[in-house]
Amino acid sequence: MVNQQLIKKLVNFEADVVPALFKPVQFNILKKLNTGKKLKDNEKRYLRGKMKEKLHLLEELENKEEISNKLNTFLNSVSSYYITGLEALKHNGYGWYFEPKVVEVINTKIEGKIRIENKTLKLIRVKSIENSKYTVDKNTGLKYATNEQIIKDIGITKNEYAKKIWLQMLSRYKKMFAKNYNNFKSLIPKQKIINYEKFGV
Repeated sequence: MVNQQLIKKLVNFEADVVPALFKPVQFNILKKLNTGKKLKDNEKRYLRGKMKEKLHLLEELENKEEISNKLNTFLNSVSSYYITGLEALKHNGYGWYFEPKVVEVINTKIEGKIRIENKTLKLIRVKSIENSKYTVDKNTGLKYATNEQIIKDIGITKNEYAKKIWLQMLSRYKKMFAKNYNNFKSLIPKQKIINYEKFGV
């Protein structure tokens, strides 16, 4: 199914997308789709190939931007907040392989859960975030806990899965992951020494 709104946007920005994203022949297909004209068999083949992948990727990026904007608007109304847990871990570059279902937000105003698009925000109210360590994303303006702050927040969020992932990252990346690594290394579970003689090895 072709996203007509996306097609319309692309057609309106011809100078930006041709030839950077689409070749002239591909862009002519977009123009046809925008006006509802029937495609030739050859043009349909174009649309089923690499062009389809590009459109799908652009649609995904647009959806993520829309969610980010709504998230930004809501959290700006909260003002005194920062995102922690797995979402912050992913933002900091240490969770590229998972998509958190719940976004944990430490704030000083609201307690509870709210859903924005496909994201569930778990709002955790605290008295103050004055001593909390977080950074502001330059592109979105959203605030994210530092890696060292995330583990402190787990004491409040009680998210054991986030703790497990955090400790895995600490064990793997050490000082690259946490500047004050020595303050946290005692948290890393000790590996059990296996006595292979018990198994006749």
